[in-house]
This record gives sequence, C-alpha cells and structure tokens, in this order.
Amino acid sequence: MADSVAVFPPGYRLTDSATGAPISGATIAFFDAGTTNPQPVFADKDLTVPLGTSVVTDALGCPTSDGSAKTDIFVGTASYKAVITDASGVVIETKDNRPGAVVSAASVNVAVTALFPVVTKSLNYTVLQTDQNTIFPVNCSSGNVTITLPSAVPGTGTGNVSAAGWGIKIQHAGSANRVIIVVASGSGQTISEGSKSFGGQYVLSLNGEDIELESDGGNWRVSSHTPPFLVNAQGVIPVVSRLAASPGSPSAGQIYLLTGTGGSWSSFATGDLALYTGAAWVNFTPYSNCGWIAWVQGENRRYTYITSTWTIDSATDSAPGIQQNAVQADMEAASSTTTTVTPNRMKFHPGVAKAGARFGNSADIVSNSSFGVTSVTDNGTGDATVNLSITLSAAGVAIPQVVTFDTTGTDLGPCRVTAITTTSVRVENMIASNGSHRDPSTGYSFILFGDL
Repeated sequence: MADSVAVFPPGYRLTDSATGAPISGATIAFFDAGTTNPQPVFADKDLTVPLGTSVVTDALGCPTSDGSAKTDIFVGTASYKAVITDASGVVIETKDNRPGAVVSAASVNVAVTALFPVVTKSLNYTVLQTDQNTIFPVNCSSGNVTITLPSAVPGTGTGNVSAAGWGIKIQHAGSANRVIIVVASGSGQTISEGSKSFGGQYVLSLNGEDIELESDGGNWRVSSHTPPFLVNAQGVIPVVSRLAASPGSPSAGQIYLLTGTGGSWSSFATGDLALYTGAAWVNFTPYSNCGWIAWVQGENRRYTYITSTWTIDSATDSAPGIQQNAVQADMEAASSTTTTVTPNRMKFHPGVAKAGARFGNSADIVSNSSFGVTSVTDNGTGDATVNLSITLSAAGVAIPQVVTFDTTGTDLGPCRVTAITTTSVRVENMIASNGSHRDPSTGYSFILFGDL
C-alpha cells in the first residue's frame, strides 16, 4: 500500500473568499515544492488512478477529473506546491511547501533505534537544544553543581527546545552535595511533578536519585523520578529540624517538619513537611495514619505519623517503642518513668546497695558472696577493714551496715563502723562489759549504700 495523503478534505469546494460564490472553471496545478516542475496527482489513496498534474473545478467549485466528474486528489510523500488560477488564468492563490504523506516504516522496511547519549558533568552546565535525549550523570562530590535547562518554549535557537516533548535525564552521581536544576534565566517557567510545582528549581539531594524532564511547550514536567538507592535510612525521611516558622537561610533540598505556620509557611498546615527547592517552599501533607517515618537530625529522634499526629517512637506503659537509656544523673534522681535502666548503671540508684560481702574472722570472703569489694584486711581481734572496688563520691555519703553472727557466748556487744573513706570501711566488734574487741563466732555480714 502506497503512502499518500488527501490534498483537500472530502466535499471540498473552491469559493470566493469575499462572496462565498463557487469558482467555476478554475485550474489547480501541482508542482514539486519550491519549483515549477509539474507533479502528478491521483484520484485514489493507492495512487493508481492518475489525474495528471492539474484539475479543473466544475460549476459548484468542486475539483473534477474531466471538467464534470468530481474527484478526490491524493499526493505521495514528496512535498508539493499548488497554484490556483481562475478561468482567465489569473492566479488566485499559491500554496507552497505543503508536506506530502508521512513515510511509514513498513513501506521502507527500516528499523529505528533511539539513542540516549551519556555525558557526565562535574561543573555547572547549560543544556543545549542538541542535548535532546541525553543522560547527564552529575558528579557533585566536590560541591553543588547547577544544571540550567533551555527554554521549554519550542524555537530554533540552541537555548530553546526544538518541540514539545523534548526531554533529558539528569542523575545525582556524587558522594556528597546536590545537583541543582534551574529553568532558563528570566523565563518565568516552572518545574512540576504530579500536582506539585517546584517553581524554577528542582534539587537532587542524594546519590542515585534522578529525574526525566520533558517540555510541555511552555514549562517543564517531571515524567519520571527515581529516588536515591540509599537514603539516610531506607524508608525514612531525613528532616533537618522541627520548626514553627520558616528558617531564614535554608539550603536547597532541606526538609523541615512544621510545628507552626510562620514566615513563608503561612499557606501550609502544622504537621506538613516543607521542602526548600532553592527557589520556593513545597509542602507535603501526610495522609491520615500513613505511618510516614521522619528522622529529625537536630534532635536525633525518630517520629512516626500516627492517625493525625507526628509521634515520638518511645515506649509507653501501653505501647512498645524505642526507649532512651538512663544516664547516671537519671538514676541518681530516681524520678524518670520514660528511660531504661541498664545493668551497669543500676548501681547509681540511691535505693541500690553499692557494695556487700560476708567474711570470717580471718578476713576471708565467703565464696560468691560479695560485690563492690576487692578484699578484707584483718586488723586484729574483732577489727577488719573492707576494701572497696568502687569509689564513693565522698566519705560522708556512705551508709554502711554491719551485722555479726554470734551463736555462742555471753556479754555480746555492738558491731560498729569506726572509719570511712571513699574506698574503704573499717568495722569493729566489741564486748559490752569492758569495750574490748572480740571475734564473732561465725563472722560478719557487710552492706553499703551511698553515692558514687
């Protein structure tokens, strides 16, 4: 089947533009475009019924094959010129450089391969019209790189796209920094994705992130967006901080979690995420109970959007979650209900003993019955010093308790603490009647409270 196109629509009539009256006896002659070389035309789309190189209109102004039989007119793929003259040979109109039929792939038996050149950039670059379909990996490891787009309005210059649908692909290929994509200076054009307009600037923030941009004839559209293959944490939104008003000097690509709508955020809502593109703020409103997760860098905390509120991922009495470990000050204050106790910090709680031991009259510690004690020194009958493996914050904060085990004898006296340092406690066992020392029959039991 031949590639052909109709010169006139069905039922076409040649009429006077002023009166609307049909022009009878007019001649429509056909030539190769831009020349006076006659070009044959045909009465059928398969180009098998020739009409010669001209036709004449009938009394109604309709093209005919012989002056009376109405006919359609078809041409092949070559561009053509049509010259229309009246019955007196006066030129009424000339239509030159009219396109012929589009050549179909089937008719010429060709294969078409689209090429997508890959051109790496590491410095600021202004995209040209000849860069159509180019993939630009941008190495911004040494600093932010700005890619300036041509005008999205079709034109013949290198600073314009050639047609609507003209497109390129830009990819973040750096280990740090950002790729900043801006529209042509002074164009007032915008970059949009979905229902969101990013103004005149779009930012690629992390390695592996890329976008495909296409001109719609007046502005730029993001037709495809690939997120970075590794963000701060998979599925987590990196947020600089939570603020009630827009910051004075944000950096392009930064995201904030809104606790208020001051400054440039007046049209947003509390709870929105606000992205600064470098040219404008764009807000993203979480869906109800969407489960979005945001890591707030300024707080080192993770928030999850639950129902209609950003909630810290902390455990409560009724829900599991993340717990913060108690530090020494938390343990000593003994008031927190939201921090977790770790074994090595339990000793700082005022209600927990700091040391304890059972030992005999010869200062031998009973096996597996001590903590916080390194050894016991035998100072003589009924006199011993407990040496601590811990260090008290001061001698005056110690609260020692000593018990002796006497199962025999009479005239038993008190067991008392006679000296305290930050690393030892001296204990003595006495006879009630004369105050002399005596060894308890089965040894001592020692426990110490205080502050470390």
